[in-house]
Parts: sequence; structure tokens; C-alpha cells
Amino acid sequence: MIRTERNPAGLSPLGFGAWEAGGGGTWGPNSSSDAVIQAIHTAFDSGVNWIDTAEVYGGGGGSERIVGEAVAGRPEIKVCTKVAPEQEDHYSDKGMRAALEASLTRLGRDRVDVYLLHWPAETTPVHQPWKTLVDLKAKGLVGAIGLSNFPASEVEACAATGELDYLQIQASMLYRTELTEFGPLCERHDVGLMAYGSLAYGLLTGKLDPAVELTDWRGGEVGSDDFFCVENYERFFAPGVRPRHEDTVTALRAFAESADHGSLPQLALTWLLAQPVVTTALIGTRNARHAADNAAAVRRALTPEELWQINTLLDERG
Repeated sequence: MIRTERNPAGLSPLGFGAWEAGGGGTWGPNSSSDAVIQAIHTAFDSGVNWIDTAEVYGGGGGSERIVGEAVAGRPEIKVCTKVAPEQEDHYSDKGMRAALEASLTRLGRDRVDVYLLHWPAETTPVHQPWKTLVDLKAKGLVGAIGLSNFPASEVEACAATGELDYLQIQASMLYRTELTEFGPLCERHDVGLMAYGSLAYGLLTGKLDPAVELTDWRGGEVGSDDFFCVENYERFFAPGVRPRHEDTVTALRAFAESADHGSLPQLALTWLLAQPVVTTALIGTRNARHAADNAAAVRRALTPEELWQINTLLDERG
């Protein structure tokens, strides 16, 4: 069931995250575009009605181009994309309008359903790109608008304009800090909350063998200037950190099996969607079978007692 409160674009409880779909240096090359598109279509056919991408994913718009192929002939699917500040001054009025035009060309759409500022600029105050974003919405060039990865003070400032539709944050069973920080803000300002990183970058699949060395950013293979990947490497995969998360994952898998809540990923997504502050959650994969398994999470539910048990387990493990 689609939550209608704090959800002006009518997004389904799960969205397809296309960061991985872009391939490139962050996740390694796609096995093939056809395989990625098959995974996306499987998600759509399983009830997912929106997909999230960004101009920077996949390098040079690679993810947006794949998404454009995937949504061709599927007008019912809603598209969310994001504009970033470091791309040719895209937080200026002229730069953002040019960025939107380029994204629409790659996506094969004449309008995006949700358009977000991807992260704060180092020197440009948020009110400047926000003014342009509000104007694009007023002219019907984009639908809902919002922010991703912004600090609370800037989210509050944009919410005060009455125009903030969605806020995208990172949240999972293994990282709940931003849910606590931004959940009340979203409820107070009637803003939809999108969660990404829902499976903690593979940890909550339970399929990352601790003995196997990861060769992408999760193994520490990332430049020091890539703040997002460096931060999440330290948060989830650094020596001394990952073993603690693996212990939690083991306990969660045992709970999923004992309570008959399907796979561990399904339990993780069911838990996330059970949080009252969460409007919709993103899940990405390049595997069609995994896409179908993930989508099945919306058909499951947790009792108040089960939620208490899980939250107690998570609190005990930090």
C-alpha cells in the first residue's frame, strides 16, 4: 500500500536505486546493460513504481542513460534524479537548467517526477539553488523537489519555505542516526522521507563472506576526496568495525529464520518500512532474482512485539 501522507508524488514503499546500475569505478563495470535493465523491470513488475538516479552516477550520466532505456514505454514509472554542485556550476540558475535539460535527454522524459539537490556546495548557500528548484517546480518542468545529504540547518531553511517535498537520508538497521535526527523534522514540516543504503551496502544481505576481500570502495579502494565512500567505509567496513556489524547480521539472520520472516534482506526492508517516519526506501541491485526478493518485503509485516525484539537486539549491539 502506498503511503499517501508526506508523499505528494505517490511513490511506492520501495524504490529502485540505480547507483549500482551506472557501473563505473564505484561498483565496477556492469555485467551488461541488458542484465541491469532486466533487474529494473523485475522490480517494476513486482510493484515498485519509481526509480532513483543522478547525473553523477555511472560517470557522465551512465546511470541516467540506463534508466532511460529501462523506463522507455513505461509512463507509469516515476523517475527521481539529482543535480550536483561540482558539475559545471550546476547550482547556479543557468547551470541547473542546463543540467536538467541534459538529464531529461538521457532519461528520455520531458519532465522528472522528483528532482533533488544531491549534496551541499562548498561555497554556494543552499538558498540560491533552492530558489531555482522552486521555480522549476512552479513552471511544471519538475514535479516534487527535495534535498539529499544536507545538514539539518539547511533542511530546516528549505522546509520553512513550504516547498520541500522530500528529504533523502541514509538509513538501515545498521545505521539509524539519521532516522533519529531527521525523522521528527520531516513529520513536523510534512516532508516525505526517502531512505537509501537500506541494506548497508550489502552487509544486510548476509552474503558478504568476511573472508573475501572486497575490491570496490567497501574494501578501502577509494580516493580520499570521495567523502561519501570514505565515510561509509569507516562506518561499515573498516577493520574493527565490520566484525561488529557481522555479529549483528548473524543475530538478525537467526531472528528472520526463527520468526519466519523470509530472507534477511526482506526482514531488513520490512523493519525499515515499519518506521513511521519512513515514506519510501531505496534498494538497488543488478540481479533480477534479488530484485524480486526485495520487492516481496512490502507484503510482510512485523508485530509490535517483533519490532521491540529487533530494536532491543540492535540497541544491545550498538
